[in-house]
Amino acid sequence: MAGTVCVLALRGEATALALAEAEALGFQTDERHGRLALGGRTDDLSVAAGIDAVLDGGGLLAWTSNDAFVASVVERWEPPEGRVCVRVERFGGRMKDSSTQSIARSLGGHLSDMGRAIDLDRPEHVLRVVLDATSLHAGWGWDVPRSTRLSVGARRAGERPFFRPVSLDPNLARTAVNLANGSRNGVLLDAMTGTGGFLIEGALTGRETVGMDLDPMMVDGAKANLEWAIDGEAHRGSVVLGDATSLATSLPASARGRITGLVLDPPYGRNSHGSHGPWELLARVLASTANEASPEGAGCCLILPIAPVTTAADGVVDASTKVEPLHGAWEDVLDLFETSAWSLRPERWSVRVHGSLARLILHATCAPPS
Repeated sequence: MAGTVCVLALRGEATALALAEAEALGFQTDERHGRLALGGRTDDLSVAAGIDAVLDGGGLLAWTSNDAFVASVVERWEPPEGRVCVRVERFGGRMKDSSTQSIARSLGGHLSDMGRAIDLDRPEHVLRVVLDATSLHAGWGWDVPRSTRLSVGARRAGERPFFRPVSLDPNLARTAVNLANGSRNGVLLDAMTGTGGFLIEGALTGRETVGMDLDPMMVDGAKANLEWAIDGEAHRGSVVLGDATSLATSLPASARGRITGLVLDPPYGRNSHGSHGPWELLARVLASTANEASPEGAGCCLILPIAPVTTAADGVVDASTKVEPLHGAWEDVLDLFETSAWSLRPERWSVRVHGSLARLILHATCAPPS
């Protein structure tokens, strides 16, 4: 269904990161207002963590009133045959003069008048309306069902058989995987897999994923976590004991020259691999991965611990905002990419962890090897 016009309902407060994830998966944004975006989609959006809903065949309207909204929807919709229902929800509070019940009753009445059977319990098609008070816009469309197997809510890190307190939230790990690999068809590399957060999300989204670590205990733990998360389903994930700074000898032969995505939540201090400093370690991993990139090229998502920063309402860290990594300085980040084969994109996003810690999400790309 490439190119289908749809409305995305974006999840949470970091809506700019959620939209970047969707765009990496092929969504083409025409306009965005708060937690709603209108554009063209592909079926790859079913794996996105930052999307609450995908609404086909609908639209995005500036809010005026219940009656005006209903009239605009009725003028533009093409209701499918079969049992239908209307569901209306709010994001960010209540907009002036808006009523979820009035909208649902009015749209339901029009559907009934058109001969559609209203079935609130087992509808074949759901007309979903989202009222976004953060932007004073309303989105609508026919809800695209999403696979329950890809839900991340039940896979909190603390529930895994092998757990470390620094483990990433599954939503952020899934977003990083999608941002890095996009819709490229190759191998996703979780280069310092640790407890396997990226590995799990890569495998669950159907990607060929390789998790790698120098620590045998982490390799065994990541394997246990992967099998726990997959729960008997077929998958294309694997874990290997190896050195991500020397992929020519550490990667499985089947993955060499096929890396399309690299995800990094690097260890520091006592958790760091070997004797390399954190920036030297990252530089060596980036160089090694670039040499094994696919003919399609590759993307990288790097997550760094930082002191909390002020962000825009959508989670963007402005270019003028001073960022203080917990290890080193922002200049170290710039030097890391400027001396590599990777191009750091200008967008930066931050996700708060607690009062003294946040995570900075960076996106880079690598051209195919010459």
